[in-house]
Amino acid sequence: MKAFKILSILIFNVSFSQIAVNASVDASNISKNETINFKINVVNAKGTPRVEISPILEDFKLISGPAQQTNIQWINGAMTSSRSLSWTILAKKIGKINIPSLSVIIDGKKYSTNPIGINVKKSPTKNNLTNLFIEVKPNKNTAYVGEQVTVTYKLYAKNNLSIENIEYPKNEGFWSEDLQTTQNAKFRNTQINGVNYRVATLYKVALFPTKIGESTLNPMTVICNVEIPSKRGRGVFDDPFFNSMFTETQRQFLQSESLTIDVIPFPKEAPVDFTGAVGEFSFSAAVDTPKVRINEAFTFYIRVAGSGNLNQFNLPKIDFPTSMEVFPPSSSFKRDKFRDDIFGEEIYEYVIVPRVEGNYQIGPFSMSYFDPNKKEFLTIKTKALNQNVSPNNGFVGNPSRLTNREEVSILSNDIRHIRERRFNWIRQNDYRIPFWAWSTYLLSANIFLFPFIFRFTRSKNVAFQNNKELKNASKNAKKSILKSKDNHFKNYSHALFNYLKIKFSLNTDLLDKSYIGKELKGIVSDELLKEIINIIDILDFGNFGNSKQNNENIDIKTKIINLIEKIENSTK
Repeated sequence: MKAFKILSILIFNVSFSQIAVNASVDASNISKNETINFKINVVNAKGTPRVEISPILEDFKLISGPAQQTNIQWINGAMTSSRSLSWTILAKKIGKINIPSLSVIIDGKKYSTNPIGINVKKSPTKNNLTNLFIEVKPNKNTAYVGEQVTVTYKLYAKNNLSIENIEYPKNEGFWSEDLQTTQNAKFRNTQINGVNYRVATLYKVALFPTKIGESTLNPMTVICNVEIPSKRGRGVFDDPFFNSMFTETQRQFLQSESLTIDVIPFPKEAPVDFTGAVGEFSFSAAVDTPKVRINEAFTFYIRVAGSGNLNQFNLPKIDFPTSMEVFPPSSSFKRDKFRDDIFGEEIYEYVIVPRVEGNYQIGPFSMSYFDPNKKEFLTIKTKALNQNVSPNNGFVGNPSRLTNREEVSILSNDIRHIRERRFNWIRQNDYRIPFWAWSTYLLSANIFLFPFIFRFTRSKNVAFQNNKELKNASKNAKKSILKSKDNHFKNYSHALFNYLKIKFSLNTDLLDKSYIGKELKGIVSDELLKEIINIIDILDFGNFGNSKQNNENIDIKTKIINLIEKIENSTK
């Protein structure tokens, strides 16, 4: 009988110690703009599981996480413990996609999760009359290499909202120029099929394709806080007049649709002097002076103006007279910011030094570009410019030996007049220290001592400011918690984090419980540290989980204030 009991206990312990790993989602059929709560649950694990999440990122965008949760249950005298990690993710594409099997390391052993299939439907568009959506619209779907494609992203909404974050798309195969970006969207009223909407332009960009073939534009991601009517029973305030008084804020994630631009080749073979210019351009040349002397520099200007891919191509090779020394050009680009088309001018400046006298003709020079409207290559030319170079009688030396810019700049400094004004002689055995000498010594001493005085004064001010912040940390945190109305869990987290950061001089920008547990260990009691970690868990759960259910079971506001008072009392 005794042997049977021992055997039963061994079987019970073995069955209890078996580790089970399971992955789940809150929804398997979603639209492209809906987020998924992906959860990994581990049963009977002693330590915290470590998960390699990177395989998910190929088809999904990580919004937040991981959030951790631990549960312990007693059923018929048997204890079961479970630990869970959860993430909020957003699908990147439409269709049937899989959350692959992930590796989970528990107590040094490797386990695998079950794969999960997700069916992602196309996001609702304005034709479906949804409450909130992004419209992405290019001015053309087919373009030549180097031709501008203007893409506009607009947000349509029925309800009031605020924009928390915008992640602008980064597109491969395009050179891009931002035309309009915004974090504070300006909405205007509009109608779609008789339905009232508010619309705002979030982003406008000029894209210039760099390669032939189909190129895909990545979606733009927007996080909004949308006001929605609160759920309440019917009563005296059911009149529409009072609707604006009973609203709550809901955090929503939006993604625009992906677009495909068909980039086609030029219809004809490009000319020899074509360097990639696409658009409509003018080409001109000028000099700052038509008459110079030998070894006197003048500036030659070339101006390219118009609309197109300015600042993305080089000038064709330009040949100047061989008797002139030409230095590498500098360029400046000026764009007209009040047009959606990239319109402006680029000016190239050449510094030229003539070495031999005579009358010279500079140019004409030509440049070829492709006009996408006419669908043909065009060649434009500058006018020929006459440059007169006369002898330089003041020049001393052999002009042919001057071969660089430094020698040209030294030329005017070769000869200097002999000093003509009288010297101030000092008598022998005169030991008086002149004014300039002792004033220089005094100034040097001040310069030497100033850094020490400045550092001492600054350290005193910093210490006074830190002491003031430390005294007011508790008061400010309580005031922030008591005044919090909307999105209170986020505000509570922010207030508690600021208090802990100031109180214990934490060097972090995140309310991370593992970091705080490590830093405060030994500073506060284990019981108080456990309570701090527990409050952080509740706040994390409120931010990313079901905040309403959590609110019914516990008065988190009172617990945080009591926690701050305990910390203050324990550190006196």
